[in-house]
Amino acid sequence: MPATDDLHDTERTTEELAEAMFSGNVIEVFFDALIIFRVSLSGVDVFVRHTLTPEQIADLSAGVAHGEVRLTTPLAARPGEPLVVDPGEAALLSRALEARSSLLSR
Repeated sequence: MPATDDLHDTERTTEELAEAMFSGNVIEVFFDALIIFRVSLSGVDVFVRHTLTPEQIADLSAGVAHGEVRLTTPLAARPGEPLVVDPGEAALLSRALEARSSLLSR
């Protein structure tokens, strides 16, 4: 059985995330209760727990392709309320995308 440690993914460096991905692991990032990102060497999956408009999907997809997360139009379920994003999770997503990019460019 592989050794485990007590580090949460948000505490891992870009290099540690790259090692985890290289080993076949998936890095999960949670934005509020709405969006889950699963970053692995094979791809970036985005799971949205709410129906988005075609414009919101295009906006989100374009942003992720450039390493950013953006939803410019308000969500129908919570108009006027901001999406609560933990700063640690936002930084984790940036590092995970950077780690994946560095692995793919080798």
